[in-house]
Amino acid sequence: MSVPASLFILVVVCVRAMLLHKVPKMTFIILWGVALWLLLVPVSVQSPFSIFTAVNDLDRMFTVQESISLAQSLPTSNGGTFKVPLLTDRITTPALPLELMASISSFVVVWFIGFTLCTLSFVIPHVRYRKDYRMSMPIENDFIQKWHKFNPLWRKVQIRKSDKILTPLTYGIFRSVILLPKHIDYTDEKQLGLILTHEYIHIKRFDTLKKWLLAASLCVHWFNPFVWMMYILANRDIELACDEAVIWASGESMKPAYAMALIQLEEKKSGLTSIVSHFSKNAIEERIISIMKIKKFSIVAKLLAIVIVSGAVTIFATSALDKTEAALGAAKALTEIYQGDATNALMPIDLTFTQADVPQLMDQLNTSKVKAVYVDNEMALRVTKDNAILISKDHGATWKKVGADNVDAADFAGWLLRNDPNPGYSMKQLQSRLANGAEVMHVAFENGKEIYAVVDKSGVQLELVQPEKLASILIDGERMMITSKGYPFRISEEMLKSFFDRLVSSSVLTIAQAEQNYMNKVQYFKERDTIFTLTD
Repeated sequence: MSVPASLFILVVVCVRAMLLHKVPKMTFIILWGVALWLLLVPVSVQSPFSIFTAVNDLDRMFTVQESISLAQSLPTSNGGTFKVPLLTDRITTPALPLELMASISSFVVVWFIGFTLCTLSFVIPHVRYRKDYRMSMPIENDFIQKWHKFNPLWRKVQIRKSDKILTPLTYGIFRSVILLPKHIDYTDEKQLGLILTHEYIHIKRFDTLKKWLLAASLCVHWFNPFVWMMYILANRDIELACDEAVIWASGESMKPAYAMALIQLEEKKSGLTSIVSHFSKNAIEERIISIMKIKKFSIVAKLLAIVIVSGAVTIFATSALDKTEAALGAAKALTEIYQGDATNALMPIDLTFTQADVPQLMDQLNTSKVKAVYVDNEMALRVTKDNAILISKDHGATWKKVGADNVDAADFAGWLLRNDPNPGYSMKQLQSRLANGAEVMHVAFENGKEIYAVVDKSGVQLELVQPEKLASILIDGERMMITSKGYPFRISEEMLKSFFDRLVSSSVLTIAQAEQNYMNKVQYFKERDTIFTLTD
C-alpha cells in the first residue's frame, strides 16, 4: 500500500508546485483524500488506464516474446517430455526467499516500535491539552452570541474561551468546540467575525477528522518519507482551503484585514498539538501570499481542476487489471504457437497457483499432517509431516508406504538446472533451499515415473519426471500445479474432483471445504482460464 501511495503523493506534490494558486484549493484536499485512501484502506480499484496496468503490459510483451522464442527453439520430440515456460511465473506473486521470510519478523518488530512511538507523540499531547480545554469558560459576548445564532450547524458547536491558549482553535469532531484565547480584543467585531468564520468552516468540512486521518497515516507509514511530506503539505492545504473559503464568504475586500489578523495571531502562536484546527499554522508566508492571490476562478480553472483530479486518480491511484486478465494476450500468443506447431503440441503445460492465488488452501495444507498431495490418472501420492511417502492406486481407499532413496542435494540442483530450467516455483528459492541443507528424497515407479521431494524445515516441494505425457495435479507448501498432456490443454472434472477427494482423505480439507474449493476451480476454468479446458 505504501509504494503506490508514494507515487501518487509525488504526483500531487508536483501538481501542487505548479498550480497551487491557479485552481481552487479544494482540488488538493480531494487529492490528499485519495492519498489517504491508498494509505489506509486495503482495497484497490482496477483500471485499464492505470500506470501499473501499463507496466504489466510491457512486462507481458517481453514475456510473450520470450515464450515464443523458447517454444520455437525446442527440439523435435521423440517421445520425451518437454516443459514450456510457465505463464504464471510472470503473473503470480512469487514465494518469498527464505532469507527474506526470516527478516519479516524483525521488520514487524521495528515497524511496531515506530508505530507506537509515533502514535504516542500525537495522543499524549492531545490528551494533555484536552485537560486544559475542559477548564475553558463560556463566552458572554453579544456579538458572538448573535453570530452563533445566525450561523447554525446541524452539529452542536460551543464557543468558549481559555487563558491556556494563545491562538484560536477548534477541537472535537461531532461535538465541536471553538476555543478563543482570553487575551484577544473582543471589541474588534471585524476580526472576531473572520476568526469565527474560519473556525466554522473547519467544523463544516470535518477538518479535525481529516487531521486525525493524516496523523493515522503517518503512524502506520512512519518509515515512508513521502507520507511525512504529505502530512506537512496536506495540513497546510487544509488551512489554505479554509482561508480561501473565508475570503469567498466575506468578500475580496476583506483580504487585507484577514491577512493582518493572521499576522497578529501568528505572533502569539503556541506550539499546540497538530490534530486540532488552528486559526494559524506553519508556513505563514505561504498563507499570506495565497490570501492575497485569492480570486474567483474561471470556468476554465474549475474544469482544469476536474481534469487534474480525475486524471491523477485514474492513472496513478488505481491498480493494474486482474493478473488473469493481464495474461490474456500472453495466453493467446502461446496458444497460437501450439496450434501452429505439431511438435510443440506434444509438450505438456503447467498452470501454477501460488499462496497469493489460493491462500486458504495453502494455509489448510500447512496446518494439516500432510505436506504434499499428488494425483494423476494412475495413482495418488502424499508426503506426511514425518517425511513418509505413501501411494494409492485405488482412488485413496488404501495407502501404502514406499521406500525413498536419498539423493545428493548438489547433484540434484545441477540436474534440475539442466533438465527443468522453468519449474513451477522460484528456481532461485529452490536452489537456496538445496544449498542450505534441504534433503532430497527420490521415488522411482515401475512405469518410469519418478518423483523428487525436496524437504526442509519450511516444508516440501515436489518435482515430477515422467516418460509419457500425463495430466496431473499436485499441491505442496509452495504451489498448486495442474499439468495437462498437450494441446488442446484439458483437465477432467473427474481428476479435479479426485484431487480434492485425496485432500479430504488426507485430512487436509473437510468435505465442505473440498466442495467449495472444487466449485471455485470449476468456475475458474469455465470463466477465466483461456488455455486449459475443463472436460467431463
